Amino acid sequence: MKISKFLKTKYVDVKKLANENDFKPGAYIYVNPFNYLFLRKRSDITDVAFYRSDGFYLISVLKTFLPKSINFYRQSFDMTSLAPIVFDYCQRNNLSVFIAGGKPGDASKFKERLSERFPGLVWKGDTDGYKSEEEIIKCVLDANADVVILGLGNIKQESVAGRLATLNKGLYFTCGAFISQTANSKTIDYYPGWVNKYNLRWLYRFFTESHVIKRVVKYYPVFLVYFLRDLISDR
Repeated sequence: MKISKFLKTKYVDVKKLANENDFKPGAYIYVNPFNYLFLRKRSDITDVAFYRSDGFYLISVLKTFLPKSINFYRQSFDMTSLAPIVFDYCQRNNLSVFIAGGKPGDASKFKERLSERFPGLVWKGDTDGYKSEEEIIKCVLDANADVVILGLGNIKQESVAGRLATLNKGLYFTCGAFISQTANSKTIDYYPGWVNKYNLRWLYRFFTESHVIKRVVKYYPVFLVYFLRDLISDR
């Protein structure tokens, strides 16, 4: 599927799907200006994936250039947005969960912290994100969980989610750095209260995660050029 068609037809409102118990098996990834440059060449992923949006910049671009009927809004996989919705959905429906991501040991710490907030979650295992794609996929398939959370970093997590969606029915959510952030922060809430109150998560990450500002400067302008080119060429 061409990337422009993917953006126009495969956007999902995860909160609505959870409330209505209407998830379809597949990969539930997010698109950002960095992984867009990868996804635009990977129809094998866009054919089996649904997506949500994350970040003010991307949402502004999508709202400006894509159909007004699509309700774009921030859907980040963290405790301020989608994570509580997805884990509550799993808890309500007795769905088993597998965690893949972070450094060795992070996933286990992550499960301990989430179990305090969601004591009814059924865990099917975990693995770190430093293994190869093949090793991670094998761990996931062997666990046979209903829902898999993938925090493997941009590109790798989308690739693994897409491959899993073609191999086995299930729900595969990409979550970026959520697993490692939660495992290594002082509390389950990575962002301080004042950061959430004033919607300064992007600024907070600039100061706490050095790679973020480098990625913004390098890839955001390039993304806009390719996005507009793809939009025009696909008409």
